[in-house]
Amino acid sequence: MLPPHRLRRPHAAPSHRPPLLILLHGKGSSEVDLFQLADLFDPRFIVLSLRAPFQNASGLYRWYERQDTADGSVYNEEEVRASRLYLVQAINDSVMALGADPQQVYLFGFSQGAAMAMSVALTAPRRIRGLVAIAGRLLPAIAPFGAPAESMSHLRVLLQHGLKDEVVPFAESATACQLFAELSVKQGIREYAAGHTITPAMLRDARQFLRVQLDTTLVKDQDGAAQD
Repeated sequence: MLPPHRLRRPHAAPSHRPPLLILLHGKGSSEVDLFQLADLFDPRFIVLSLRAPFQNASGLYRWYERQDTADGSVYNEEEVRASRLYLVQAINDSVMALGADPQQVYLFGFSQGAAMAMSVALTAPRRIRGLVAIAGRLLPAIAPFGAPAESMSHLRVLLQHGLKDEVVPFAESATACQLFAELSVKQGIREYAAGHTITPAMLRDARQFLRVQLDTTLVKDQDGAAQD
């Protein structure tokens, strides 16, 4: 059974199992937020916008609690770990329930959703093909669950961040980009004159990145099938 979500089917009937794009919102939001962007993404995708598992007092949702202290940020590590498992299970269930291609699963996350997308890439890389992480950060709580670097060679990662971000500093994405590079993951980072938000330029670049990944990987897969 899928968690609470919003769903957009591919715009045209696919000739094979369609790729899946999962949208992951930030703290204090819900699955409705990023779903407003669903029809802007490549029409070949199944687009699934997921709700985070923990509810705030406001009635909206979060992936984990974080507090700023004099000694730095303090994370609720139990929530981080629970959300990571929740997301991995949601990916598995979505592929099965929606008939998606398990080799063509992509994540698009903002803020906490971006942090969770990177967490899946680093701990369960075989579950996804790539991701777009906007204004995200690495979460220390997932480090013990890191996967071997050789299991990440297929990943494609785009990190996006506003230079004026007052919530998550740009340095967080720079640090993440360096880690992915050290793991030999094909990655890129793009900076924008923006705060803690998704700008039209970010969305344009994200859409192009995802379209290129689809065009490249689907052609390779079809060529491989033809050779078989």
